[in-house]
Amino acid sequence: MEKMIFYLLAIMAGYLIGSVSFARIIFSVRTPGEEPVRIRTPTTDGQAELISHSVGATNVMLAFGPRWGMLATLIDAAKAFLPALVLLLVFPDESYHLACAVSVLAGHLWPVWYKFSGGGGNSCILGMLLAISPVGLLLTHAGGMIIGKFLPVFAFLGGVALTIPWFAWRNGLLSPETAFAVLITLMYVAGQLPEAKKISQLKKEGHQLEMTHVMNQMKYSAATGQPGQQLAGKKPDIKEK
Repeated sequence: MEKMIFYLLAIMAGYLIGSVSFARIIFSVRTPGEEPVRIRTPTTDGQAELISHSVGATNVMLAFGPRWGMLATLIDAAKAFLPALVLLLVFPDESYHLACAVSVLAGHLWPVWYKFSGGGGNSCILGMLLAISPVGLLLTHAGGMIIGKFLPVFAFLGGVALTIPWFAWRNGLLSPETAFAVLITLMYVAGQLPEAKKISQLKKEGHQLEMTHVMNQMKYSAATGQPGQQLAGKKPDIKEK
């Protein structure tokens, strides 16, 4: 009974912590009264665009520059990293840290404070994996980068999905860690479904997305220190290293 109470507390606390959108807080401080900048990906014919529902560190970077984007990334990672690490250290023989981490991600993706419209979850997943398995984080996301060489859209998803075989090998197929990996992978995919549906609709209408658009904005922002949205309508003047 006592363990069940601890699990419920870990889940509730994790969800509430995850529901705090630091990206939205930054927007409310920098541009009070205005809606957060949305990530917009135009089609190659210029006749339509994909508007992302999520608000996270990438939105902050495009709106205010890489320093603010990095701040949002670090805070979002920390809100998953710190609770998971504390619970792991205090209760090393229990899985409270895994339950809390999953709930943090749920709160980040579907926050109660913002009508269940949250961020993408990338920073949170990196933070919780850093606390739970730093080596696993490096190996799985290195694999994701390799996948990204051939399928850029699936780079981060590949890294998340690779946590399943990693924890199955390290902790066992039926271990709580493997169940955790399966859950965060499914939740991450579910968080991307609104965009996936919009992309499918655009394709049915005969449109093709300009997939390098947002990446070019991020490269421009990183190279110049300026908001990435300033690149709209321009060609990036970035020298490849």
